[in-house]
Amino acid sequence: MPQQPILFYEVFDVWGIDFMGPFPVSYGNSYILLVVDYVSRWVEDKATKTNDAKVVVDFVSCAESAYQ
Repeated sequence: MPQQPILFYEVFDVWGIDFMGPFPVSYGNSYILLVVDYVSRWVEDKATKTNDAKVVVDFVSCAESAYQ
């Protein structure tokens, strides 16, 4: 039998990041940023005005500094 390497992931190694929307505007926001850490199953969401890369970069930067 061929040996298969066992993959070992730590918390915050594998994330799923996606936008939902557009939704009707509420408080100036029309999108939801949804972030899931697949290892710890931590879920975070944030209402946003746009669905661009800057929103994701800002969110990841804040999340990394808060949880390290």
